[in-house]
Amino acid sequence: MFNSKDMLSLVKCRCGITLDLDTRGIMLEMWAKNTLDVWWRTRCFATHCSYVYRLVSLTFPLKTRQAGMKPTSREPLSVGHTTEEFHRSHLVKLDLSDGRSLYSKLVIGADGSKSNVRQIAGIKTTSWNYPQSAIICTVEHVVENDCAWQRFLPSGPIALLPIGNNFSNIVWTMSPEESLRHKSMSPEEFVNSVNHALDFGYGPHPHSTALDHYMEQFFSGIGSSAASTKECFEVPPKATRVVSERMAFPLSLMHSHDYVSKRLALVGDAAHTVHPLAGQGVNLGFGDAAALAKVIAEGVSVGSDVGDLTLLQRYEKERKAANVAMAAVLDGFQKMYSVDLGPLNVVRAAAFHGAQYISPLKKNIISYATGDTKWSLFQ
Repeated sequence: MFNSKDMLSLVKCRCGITLDLDTRGIMLEMWAKNTLDVWWRTRCFATHCSYVYRLVSLTFPLKTRQAGMKPTSREPLSVGHTTEEFHRSHLVKLDLSDGRSLYSKLVIGADGSKSNVRQIAGIKTTSWNYPQSAIICTVEHVVENDCAWQRFLPSGPIALLPIGNNFSNIVWTMSPEESLRHKSMSPEEFVNSVNHALDFGYGPHPHSTALDHYMEQFFSGIGSSAASTKECFEVPPKATRVVSERMAFPLSLMHSHDYVSKRLALVGDAAHTVHPLAGQGVNLGFGDAAALAKVIAEGVSVGSDVGDLTLLQRYEKERKAANVAMAAVLDGFQKMYSVDLGPLNVVRAAAFHGAQYISPLKKNIISYATGDTKWSLFQ
């Protein structure tokens, strides 16, 4: 439930946005997405990555020749060059730190916010830092956690994200000083701090107010109510121990000026990073991967070169608009929750009440946050 003190509200966040969402299917979908991401990264680094050496340099083919063009009978090969060497001259060359070189028609930079691929390719970015850091770790529960939880605290939100079995990831936003203190705590002290934040949260449990009852009655009268004031406050499953290293990261917003160049595409955090308060980073990354895969598949089906700039720009056009819009929304949320001012608190609470109780709006927010960029409120 949201009330006028929504800075201290606990939110069962089943689709990555800061609303009390009661659609279990969305929660299960998001759980599956998070589990898939963790499984993929674990499998990738454990078994699928043949090259564990650092990328040193990228060499792109000369722009004077169309990529993939084969020599004609009237265009003899240069003296001392084989057909294989001629073919390689039209590919991207990746030099690795162990001295080996790879050749590819397309390089996909999916190596995180400090992307080595992006930096070597010389793609510029726009970014700014937030006065916050995030503590990230994995905790264990006695019972299985099948729901994503989030609570807004004065210093920033804390999120409990299920990853399968009895384990969850913690993403806790706070001041840089507090992050260092929590990182240096003993495991027992840290677990107690997490449970306290998710339960009491430095304030009383949220409860329904007169505004909740009024809005429920108003929207139920027109058949649009999406929530009930009879819903009770729920406490998330308690953490029993920390099972991973606690890491602290400074938070920032970053967006690449370009997602693609000839034979190169950036996806996920390599192309953009957003504030974690709504858990949308992974969704944006999945959206990038799906859009790029679709564009490549369409290109292959008609015999196009997968590294052709015109083809890759279709991916950039689709994803850049969606990612910029989401980054702007999340940046606005961060700034809105960073100010504790009476009139703003009232406006903020009223806005979230509207999203809570207007069913078409709520369903479209869920749809948009889970990757469907269509935004028709009453379709």
